[in-house]
Amino acid sequence: MKKIYIALALVLAVLTSCRSLVEEWQPVFTGKYGNPEQEKLYQEADLKAYGFPGTFTTIKDLKSLYANKPLVIDNNIWVKGQIISSDVTGNIYREIYIQDETGGIDLKLGKSSLYSEYRLGQWLYVRCTNLVLGAYNGMPQLGLEADNTPTNDYETSYIDVQTIIDQHVFKGPLAEPLKPLVVTEQDIKDAISGGFTGELWGKLVTVPGLLYKQEIFALFYPNPNMPHKSGNPENRVFLSDNGTWGITTWALTKARYIDNIRRGLWDSAEVGSGATRYGAITKTPADFLPEDSQVLHSFGPDAYSPYKDIMASYATANYVSHYFLMGKTDVQVRSSGYSKFADEELDERIRTGGAACDITGILSIYSGSAQLSLVDEPAVSVVVK
Repeated sequence: MKKIYIALALVLAVLTSCRSLVEEWQPVFTGKYGNPEQEKLYQEADLKAYGFPGTFTTIKDLKSLYANKPLVIDNNIWVKGQIISSDVTGNIYREIYIQDETGGIDLKLGKSSLYSEYRLGQWLYVRCTNLVLGAYNGMPQLGLEADNTPTNDYETSYIDVQTIIDQHVFKGPLAEPLKPLVVTEQDIKDAISGGFTGELWGKLVTVPGLLYKQEIFALFYPNPNMPHKSGNPENRVFLSDNGTWGITTWALTKARYIDNIRRGLWDSAEVGSGATRYGAITKTPADFLPEDSQVLHSFGPDAYSPYKDIMASYATANYVSHYFLMGKTDVQVRSSGYSKFADEELDERIRTGGAACDITGILSIYSGSAQLSLVDEPAVSVVVK
């Protein structure tokens, strides 16, 4: 079969070459091409053909259906909202946040370069029937049923097949992008108290007057191909509760991650999770785990390598959450290692000078704390006072 493909490829190459010789001497086309087919933008009246019941459920009321476990929506429920996120910087990836007057939600639309298809401010109509309402560390999400894999911590999975997207997501009219809501410390406290249904989660906000705590949070999986849920402490390393660990950038690209490991900046970081703490990453899995244990065997040849070498071997870009204070309330600012600004240094005035700043982004809840995801470059999203 492979020989047949090669033969066909040679024939095609010859034909292409001959055609190129002819086309090279053809007159240049100077006419007008036909206009590309105009993109279909739906009005609410158009949705009746797709089963729209005539009224939208608010995002707040949709969230209220969640009862601490994934919910497959079997009713004819539709929500609408304006797009408030963009993946143009790479900090928000394979998802879109939409917002109505009652709240926002994360739509796990599993495609890249979504900014080229969906515009900030544009209305989206979402048919929720057969989608799954779930959460990740408290944050409301809409997607498909979760993938059943040993490394999956999510209650939903991506809607990444175009035919399925077309059955559930309908592009509405273009509109002016929403302006961020300026929030107070009390607003954030109230949202945290509201838990999953807090009205601020998933909304575009500006949090004013933030002060950098010189503290970060990051979670690494030494071998990300192995199970690494909270029940796998042997394959988890946290950087938290002890300054910035030498991290001065918004996040960590793969190259920066490896460089920090090789420079020994994290040598005192401990392997473990929750109440289980093994020891520093300069040690090996065999130093911590019984010789005859299946968990140790699962590391294969890496079982006798220092954890820091395992981390460098399987290195990936990594997010970092920087802690800021609004009054007495923590606000994490989370940035992806795949964002365009991952290796950009925090402004020196903020990082070491104690300057206050206003930060704009999508506000979410993460394990009971407020978290911001920048939707634009720090030069735009972070304003030093």
